[in-house]
Amino acid sequence: MSGKLPPKSTKKALPAKAPKKKVTLALQGGASYGAFTWGVLDRLLEDDRIEIVGISGASAGALNTVAVAYGMDENGPEGARDALRQIWHRLTYEEIAKDMPVLGKKSTAMNKGLSAVFNALGKIGKGTKVKNIHTKIQAAIIAMTTTKGDFFEDNLDKVIDFDAMKNKSDGLPFYITATDIHNHKSRIFDRTDISAKAVKASCALPELFNDVVINGRLYWDGGFTENPAINPLKECDADDIIIIQTLPFLKRGTEDNHVAADDDMLYELLFNSSVRKDIQYIQYDNARYDRDPAAAEKLGIKKINTHIINSGQVMPNKMTMCFDREHLTTLHDMGYMAADKFLEDHFDKIGKYSSFTMNTARPPSAHKRYKKENIPTPKLPEPKKKKGFWGSLFG
Repeated sequence: MSGKLPPKSTKKALPAKAPKKKVTLALQGGASYGAFTWGVLDRLLEDDRIEIVGISGASAGALNTVAVAYGMDENGPEGARDALRQIWHRLTYEEIAKDMPVLGKKSTAMNKGLSAVFNALGKIGKGTKVKNIHTKIQAAIIAMTTTKGDFFEDNLDKVIDFDAMKNKSDGLPFYITATDIHNHKSRIFDRTDISAKAVKASCALPELFNDVVINGRLYWDGGFTENPAINPLKECDADDIIIIQTLPFLKRGTEDNHVAADDDMLYELLFNSSVRKDIQYIQYDNARYDRDPAAAEKLGIKKINTHIINSGQVMPNKMTMCFDREHLTTLHDMGYMAADKFLEDHFDKIGKYSSFTMNTARPPSAHKRYKKENIPTPKLPEPKKKKGFWGSLFG
């Protein structure tokens, strides 16, 4: 051996790959608007800079939740995207109508005929009203099929192996919410007790489903109590919660053409009541943490960053039961673009601070009723002037 050192390599060292940012996802319900969430998830799952470490959902959000969790178990993010595609294919009206009692596959041709008529009428200036009628007809037919035996569970079982999910204890943590009618509380199902019937319980709007009874308890749609459950996500290995919102409350500074009519405003308030509460509680805990981190940690409080992905516009509540393939595809594409914009605008904030808090939400006084009826913005009464001694004596 000559004792000489080997020549130094002339190759430049590759920059170290940045670690993935860990997030949890909270998925709202909203019937067909769950396809918007599907689009958001599609975009997030294809981004290798993000690691999803927990997910929670209610109603349609529960369908998306179990699809993501099962797909991740089977084949990672690509498996989750594939499971979502399969679920939403089966949820299209064209597929559901094939199992309609009596008419069966004939209803598909009937729907095509109805769609052609409604689209023609829509072109002569009656688009919104006509579409509403079409949606109500679809809702009635969907109700006829979903109340027929185990139709809902059978379709889920064709995509998701719930027994396999139960047996995979190290899989993605997930939580779905149903409403226990007996005690008026939310009931959270997780990997230990998940089933197709539990998902049905989370989706069980009483006008669409027969009673869903599990272990002697009657359940309705989870969105009635928590839409979705956010508290369980605080226990996951992430400091950031991304809420995917189907019926958004608008941000301050939103354009005036995105104002809500009364019925849309009502649905928005009902859909988001639990989300408002949860974000406000997180803000209170964050303030407590900032004041005294050590004391907060002793209480089990950690700082949580909150983010929201939504369409940024009013989503008409009358269209929640429209499951036309074209409508669902449009919603998916809206969600995909909304997620893409979120990542472009806020990716750098993940792991650092919140991109959305209730302080940035648009106040109710900005809604359409105030503008329509020229209702003045409420003002505090002016303080009364002190009259002094002689004024109080003779005033």
